[in-house]
Amino acid sequence: MALDLNYTPTRLVDITTLTDAQWLDWRRKGIGGSDVAAALGLSPYRTARDLYYDKIGIDPATPGEDRSITFEIGHLLENVVAKIFAKKTGLDVFEDHWMYQHPLFPFMIADVDRFIHLPDGKLGILECKTAHPDMQFQWANGSVPRHYEMQVKHYMAVMNIDIAYIACLFSNREDDFVWRKIEREYDEEEGTIQQLSQFWCGYVEKRIKPALTEEPDQVLESLRRFYGPADTNEPPVTLDTRFIPALERVLALREQKQQADSVSRNLDTQIKNLYVPIADLMGSACSAVCDDGKVRYEIKYSPSYRTGISKDGLSRLKAQLPDVYDEYVQTTESRCFKLSKTTA
Repeated sequence: MALDLNYTPTRLVDITTLTDAQWLDWRRKGIGGSDVAAALGLSPYRTARDLYYDKIGIDPATPGEDRSITFEIGHLLENVVAKIFAKKTGLDVFEDHWMYQHPLFPFMIADVDRFIHLPDGKLGILECKTAHPDMQFQWANGSVPRHYEMQVKHYMAVMNIDIAYIACLFSNREDDFVWRKIEREYDEEEGTIQQLSQFWCGYVEKRIKPALTEEPDQVLESLRRFYGPADTNEPPVTLDTRFIPALERVLALREQKQQADSVSRNLDTQIKNLYVPIADLMGSACSAVCDDGKVRYEIKYSPSYRTGISKDGLSRLKAQLPDVYDEYVQTTESRCFKLSKTTA
């Protein structure tokens, strides 16, 4: 597939005229920038199957973590990020409230934060982000988190724009702000479009679920949300014998893990035996030093605290203040995969 660059994006809808529910319905008509990483199995937040279910209108049986406040804060701060970027770069930034569609690949849509009037008279794109200060390492040495980079390059493909910028604010300090320039890469874009086409045409349109290829913890959490709570009354599921090699491998790896855990516990005991006399000398102090003139050892024995309610406390709370207990105490579900083997 050779890219045809002689096109102008199609205007789909003015998003300022839409309710939140209508906006979500429009987003289900194609793959947006924030969907790309999930469609390719590379998102830290969603699996490809999560995205597939979203596009065909299937909601999870169990809601995930409520991130609505986080999203709202990010939306409210878009204008702040855009203003800081404009001030630091001198570039003219403006809004466009339309959702766009790629005219050649209509399953590709774009809802762009801001556009830029570039000095050469052309248009550029600005994507505005906010993040926790602990995430600054992801932007070190001029880098951009991969899923954000893929989002911006998707917008460039839909809009047929060659230059984009992404800016991120980490706090209310001016130094906690970064911006990066991203240039269009046609070979990569061509490959991405082919993969997105496979996701949309091969899965969404045919109603075929994508394979589960992401990290297992992410996949298991996704399965938990979409299948809902465990039902102990359901009859056992009979598995095909093709799973036998996998089950044997689970047993073998579990045995290796038990042996490694035993070694780890033994090493942990040895370490603690060595520093018990030191902790005895330190008493309530949180630091110590040992210096023989050649080497200096610095020790930190700092406390950590966890706030919680004991099992007995929960029992008393339930008995004495049942309304408070029901309002604030949540029961979460996790499932443990156990495997045993018997021979005939």
